[in-house]
Amino acid sequence: MARILIVDDSTVMRKNLYTIFTENGHEVVGEAIDGKQAIFLYSELKPDLVTMDITMPKMSGVEAVNVIVNKDNQAKIIMISALNQKQMVFEALKNGAKHYIIKPIDPIKLIGIVNEVLDENRKSVIEKKDGIKTLQPGFNIQNLNGKFIVTFNEFVNLKDQVTLDTAIKGLLFIKPLNVIFDFESVDKVSALILQPLIRIGNTITKSGGQLEYKTKNDGVLKLIQGDK
Repeated sequence: MARILIVDDSTVMRKNLYTIFTENGHEVVGEAIDGKQAIFLYSELKPDLVTMDITMPKMSGVEAVNVIVNKDNQAKIIMISALNQKQMVFEALKNGAKHYIIKPIDPIKLIGIVNEVLDENRKSVIEKKDGIKTLQPGFNIQNLNGKFIVTFNEFVNLKDQVTLDTAIKGLLFIKPLNVIFDFESVDKVSALILQPLIRIGNTITKSGGQLEYKTKNDGVLKLIQGDK
């Protein structure tokens, strides 16, 4: 069960989302009608997840995402978008939103996205020298001049495929989508870990996007070429 903050200026949409979440075992801890109220309630309530409408009075959902993520880079925000708002969805994803769903809302699809974003096993666990466990992501994504660079590091783990898969699915509407999978900082990675990541990469090319691999390790390159 997750504690969810609903942000939407439509009373009908807030009611629909409330019903979907509560019927699926989640708790709606608050409702906001604009971006400014969302920022305040996020700080007060510290929800596990936020659903964020894009077009609202006073402050848009895109702006609110930027403020919330700058204050809490672990914030989990799902954008609620109309079909003609793809560019604004893109901006929200760049600002740190985790996923999006297009209206009209399909309850099954929404709950599926919520479960993906809430997945707690998305990051690799490492041990510090003092014995304290911390969470370390196995990759990061940057948008440089319209090209998305996925840089993998030494902590890349099989569980990272869930996070990456969610991120890529959230970008597939971009045409053309240009992505680089950069393994240059990884000296060694097993086929068990690499193959699911390659399959996610294949999703990009099958959807008409462009994918480039970068690697300094011949072993990693052979695994990539062998999986194609």
